[in-house]
Amino acid sequence: MNHSESYFLCGVGGSGMLPLALILRAGGHQVAGSDRALDQGRTGDKFAFLEGHGVALHPQDGSGVTHGGQIVVASAAVEDTVPDIAAAKRLGCRLMKRADLLAQLFNGAAHSVAVAGTSGKSTTTGMIGWMLFDVGRDPTVMNGAVMKNFVTDQIPFASAIVGESGVFVSEVDESDGSIALYNPSLAVLNNISLDHKSMEELRALFGDFLARAGHCVLNLDNCETATLAVSAPPGKISTFALSNPDADLHAQTIAFRADGVTFDAVTKAGARAQVDLQTPGLHNVAN
Repeated sequence: MNHSESYFLCGVGGSGMLPLALILRAGGHQVAGSDRALDQGRTGDKFAFLEGHGVALHPQDGSGVTHGGQIVVASAAVEDTVPDIAAAKRLGCRLMKRADLLAQLFNGAAHSVAVAGTSGKSTTTGMIGWMLFDVGRDPTVMNGAVMKNFVTDQIPFASAIVGESGVFVSEVDESDGSIALYNPSLAVLNNISLDHKSMEELRALFGDFLARAGHCVLNLDNCETATLAVSAPPGKISTFALSNPDADLHAQTIAFRADGVTFDAVTKAGARAQVDLQTPGLHNVAN
């Protein structure tokens, strides 16, 4: 995507589509879109925000799809019977799924971090994104939830942050199989448990995901990810755990507060750093 393209996002107000609209606009592309909620007069502040960022909005009646050069992107919730999709097929537009577009943007980044697992993905993605932002790395972050640290008057819908450094951090999803589209520089795998698919399917999806990554970060507290860590090539993985000293990084002196938790992050060699989280719970120590 080295030159300006024209994109039409069907379902542009969705939690997964709105961030893509912002990322595309920041990349210099023309972006338009439609949404049922817009037609129904709902969530007007969200659509005003999109228009303020240069996204042209249209009724979801096919009128916004005007020429065959447009790339029409549909979220999973958009049926083929929607007039925008019918217009795209009639005009010969290229059709893309949201997951395919996100993977294309992600895989094109110079440095890519993909966060996967059955639970904790959104929180971990937000934490990684915030740390990179706080140390001046200016990342692009694509998340499945609003990241409160990034919310400002200018960015009220902060499920995505658009940076210019070539660092791209994204939550990736196994439930629809789209995790197979990503080729990360760094893969973070929190945990694997039965959800959405059979364990056999999950082991294959996550195993292939790690095989495509340049480096992997795995949780030794989860038996499934620990098994994958054992079979990974030497030098390709780093591990973490809440209490397992065999991990490259583990937690000690965990102390809970009503509004958060503190602990020491300790390396195998015994080096330590104190962490003070403003989010409570042992699960957030792991995240």
